[in-house]
Amino acid sequence: MVVIRLIQGAFIDEQSFYGLKWLLLGEWLNQGFKMYAETFDYTGPIAAFVYKYLYFIFGRSNFIHYGFSSLVIIFQAGIFNQLLLKNKAYDENNYLPAFLYVILMLAVPDFMTLSPQLMSLTFVLMSLRNVLRRIDNQVTDELFLNSGIYLGVAAMIYLPSMIFFFVFLIALILFSTAVTRRLLLYLFSFLMAFSLCALYFYSRGHASVFIDSYVTQNLLLKVGSPVSTNEFLLISAGFIFIFVLSVFKTWGSARLTSFQQKIQQVIWLMFFGGVATFFLSNGKSFHEIVFIVPVIAYFWTHYFILLRKRIFQFVMPGFMIFGILFYAIYCYTNFTDPLLVESRPTEKGLMVLGADLDYYQNEKMLTPCFSEHHARKAFEGLAYYHSAAGLYELFEKADPEVLIDRMEVVPEVFRRFPKMESAYRRTASNRYEKISN
Repeated sequence: MVVIRLIQGAFIDEQSFYGLKWLLLGEWLNQGFKMYAETFDYTGPIAAFVYKYLYFIFGRSNFIHYGFSSLVIIFQAGIFNQLLLKNKAYDENNYLPAFLYVILMLAVPDFMTLSPQLMSLTFVLMSLRNVLRRIDNQVTDELFLNSGIYLGVAAMIYLPSMIFFFVFLIALILFSTAVTRRLLLYLFSFLMAFSLCALYFYSRGHASVFIDSYVTQNLLLKVGSPVSTNEFLLISAGFIFIFVLSVFKTWGSARLTSFQQKIQQVIWLMFFGGVATFFLSNGKSFHEIVFIVPVIAYFWTHYFILLRKRIFQFVMPGFMIFGILFYAIYCYTNFTDPLLVESRPTEKGLMVLGADLDYYQNEKMLTPCFSEHHARKAFEGLAYYHSAAGLYELFEKADPEVLIDRMEVVPEVFRRFPKMESAYRRTASNRYEKISN
């Protein structure tokens, strides 16, 4: 893993937009600003908590985020390998599923960022382990309780992953004899994490903002992909090729037991869940398809196990593994400019009103605008006393020296807050500088 990361780093040295966003989110929250009430974004509350305390302990560090994401991937690979071996998903017991899982995660650098999607997938896999135990006729209330809790935590890290609650509910109904009482336990335990988060924000007077920002606006938000469909398909071509080849090899050659067929059907449900999660997502970027990685790794393992001729056993693994790694690096360095941070002139005390985080690559974070949709919704609150008071407190706390008005909201802000208007002068189009005393 370390060697591959070093090779990727030699070719890809630019900061990705989403990687920078999650670093800056932790920095912003550490300045004392409240999530959702003073942070205009849709990142999950548990993910925001992780970013905040990583910054608190280690500061702004890409290395720390990559290090923690590597640990998460290793942990996920262990869970994935264990659940397949314990349920005898293959005729051979080995660590090939874990190895291929890590290779797929390394193949696209976006998978290696400490994204909410990656953290959420950990709990989806932990829930999958319990679902397979239930299908194997292990019957305890604990399986349903833990599965619901894991999926609830996953949804509070990354909301679209709530799809897997319904995916695993279908699996439990189709492939086991789950009684109504246990299904209700599954439902209530799933809602537990949301209830605790809502209670936390309620205790701080921001429950309605949490529900509106993270749930309502998150589901209504329509954000176009930063890369074109052609670019996305081009970079995903290696994954698609391996997936299709492995599926047809499995269908044509594998002789599965009844329980192995049930496992495969659950994996297919996970595939459709991963696709649905992608379409529910806001960014439509490469890290959004991380939920499909376990599906590809499952079928890819079947492909390698089913290889019979010695020449193919020797050549094909190396060809496919190194092929997908270097193909991904080539595509990522040639077709993903919209995903990379642009170089901007540095300027201290700068607040950009708009989701343009490039200015803060080498400067202190000083804007609440992580999502333009959420930011516009927040500034619509200038018409209401309570919301306007919150915005004024935010500006007072941040105390910016320069305002760059990408959303063209400063005139309305100044109209609502005459004291602020007297403190700034307009020096250029959509640029305002604080008047020195």
